[in-house]
Amino acid sequence: MSAVKLSSEEPFVYSIFGLQLPDGEESSEKKTLKEELHSLITPHATYIDLFVQDGCASTSKGKTLIWLGYWKSHAAYLAWWASIWREIMSPDSSRTQYMTNKSEPVGLGHLGTEVSVGDKTGYWGCYRHRMAAHSKDDFASPIQRHLEVSQHMPGSPGGNQIGRVLMTKFPDNILFVVEGQDHSNITADEKEYWNDNLDSNVTQWMKALFSAGPDSGILGSRMCYAPETGVFRDSTPKALNYNKKAQLFYFKDLQHMERMGRTNKGHAALRSHFMRAYSPKGPMESGKLVLWVETTVLKNGEIECEYVGCEKGTGWMALAGQQEFW
Repeated sequence: MSAVKLSSEEPFVYSIFGLQLPDGEESSEKKTLKEELHSLITPHATYIDLFVQDGCASTSKGKTLIWLGYWKSHAAYLAWWASIWREIMSPDSSRTQYMTNKSEPVGLGHLGTEVSVGDKTGYWGCYRHRMAAHSKDDFASPIQRHLEVSQHMPGSPGGNQIGRVLMTKFPDNILFVVEGQDHSNITADEKEYWNDNLDSNVTQWMKALFSAGPDSGILGSRMCYAPETGVFRDSTPKALNYNKKAQLFYFKDLQHMERMGRTNKGHAALRSHFMRAYSPKGPMESGKLVLWVETTVLKNGEIECEYVGCEKGTGWMALAGQQEFW
């Protein structure tokens, strides 16, 4: 197992940019915009992943193209700007953790140097303990009231939101999570082992996450995939069929994520089985599967979201009317 050592001199930046395709197809105008946007982002960000999410807001209609970007510093991000919906996070490195089962960098791993986390692996609470600030901060949410997310997420029977919606006020300790998987290079034996022993639990866990109500602490979720990487299975959810995919979550706080992981029997079984299979001397020790997970605690002032001409219910727009509760 390996992790990454980030610079403590200034915040790094996550950027999530989205381009909505309400009909699910790229018109010539959207295709041109996609190509222009990709050419604008790629030379400036340290690393970019381009994914596809089914649906534009809370329904399955259409698609959304999502650029998940990593920037070494806030200053590097501010040197670039784009007029599409954006969710920008500038967290302190003491409140983030990253882990992958491979030494090659992926995602957040492109922003720093590799470090070992072998002594903080395989037990509940290890994500928390990898964050340098955990000894002086419990990362608990200040929100006491139940957020009625479900009443704000149904989508937009009235069409798009006119103009811009800018949100800069958020409660402390929202947790941003990236869970990624890449099956592109798995061997035939590894694929068979995965299908026989791990796939059903992975599918159950993902379905549980994406069907969970707001009382679970999930404030937002996106199931994304990279179509150009091809597929390795034929099942549901469709996004999990692709070789490379990532799931993006906003939790109320770290505690809610930990509780959901511990109490879901499918996830507990999956975690245990995976650790045995891919650990030293395990049957998949030399497997080619790439997994990575990133969890980042965000404070007020470290999130800035702007939605331009988007469908109502896109992203944090769903909670724009509840900011008085934090």
